[in-house]
Amino acid sequence: MDPEDPLDARQVVIEYARRLERDLDEHRHPARVDTLPYTKPVIKSAIRTSVQYLAASGQLTDELRDYLEAAYALLAEYVESELVELMAEFRTSAEQLASQGLPAPEKMRTAAWRTLAETSALAGDVARQVTLEAERLRSEFRRFLPT
Repeated sequence: MDPEDPLDARQVVIEYARRLERDLDEHRHPARVDTLPYTKPVIKSAIRTSVQYLAASGQLTDELRDYLEAAYALLAEYVESELVELMAEFRTSAEQLASQGLPAPEKMRTAAWRTLAETSALAGDVARQVTLEAERLRSEFRRFLPT
């Protein structure tokens, strides 16, 4: 696949959009980068090619531009598997603690509490980095939009 060829780029974007929609529907974010149908650079290039082709042909609607911008920014949500596992473990522990009707002192003696205590700083850092990357990607997308 050549992400700079409009036909190939279209196919890359379609396959990525399918994966993205499935992951969003199944609440799998962040998601593993190795589940993407192509590498991030290939997907980014394909989206850029598609945007430029659609704009040049007068087919880039506001709705389509917004969708492609969101898809581009959501590439930040695809991270290494270890980080996905950490975030899933953190989220599961938080949900367990929230659903338990235990008083605070008893919650503090649970495995879920220990997991939260041990991983909260790292989980927060991962969330911050994903957010910063998404903003960087959103800015990058806007720079290659035709004026």
